[in-house]
Amino acid sequence: MQQNILISGTGGQGVIASGEFLSRALFMKDYEIMFSRSYGASARGGACMSQIMAADHVINDLQFEASDILLCLSLPAFKKYMPMAKKDSLIIVDTHVYERADNIRDDVEIIQIPARDIAVKLGNQIVANMVMLGALSKRSEMVSLDLLKDAVNTYMRESMRDINLKALQQGNESV
Repeated sequence: MQQNILISGTGGQGVIASGEFLSRALFMKDYEIMFSRSYGASARGGACMSQIMAADHVINDLQFEASDILLCLSLPAFKKYMPMAKKDSLIIVDTHVYERADNIRDDVEIIQIPARDIAVKLGNQIVANMVMLGALSKRSEMVSLDLLKDAVNTYMRESMRDINLKALQQGNESV
């Protein structure tokens, strides 16, 4: 089994960090991982994405052409990357983004998560990325909430651990 996961948003939203944490969590579960990231000329405020290929076999073809799972934290990212989602794929999108979107596909499963609202209630909008990963853990067979928490406990600096763990938990509970 192989899944292509694309996390997208605007620089400064933690898109690259969430891709790294997801990759580490999947690696800890013994999946083969390919992780790539891309961001515009100015990291903060420009478009960015993380691509993760996770498989239970060796990944020989490194071409990321379409996503099985798409997480979107900004409207420009939603518009840009929604066409890359395979038919019947899962798209998890922040509610504020979805409410402003048009031309929404009907051949994919879309789950709206109030990621930004949850993050603001926790005290820091930057953890919306982890809210989205928590939601993903509820819907994905590949990654569990416990694995994501292990990755945060292992790799997150101590001063940010607690709020990120809460963001993961609340994201998981929001689905």
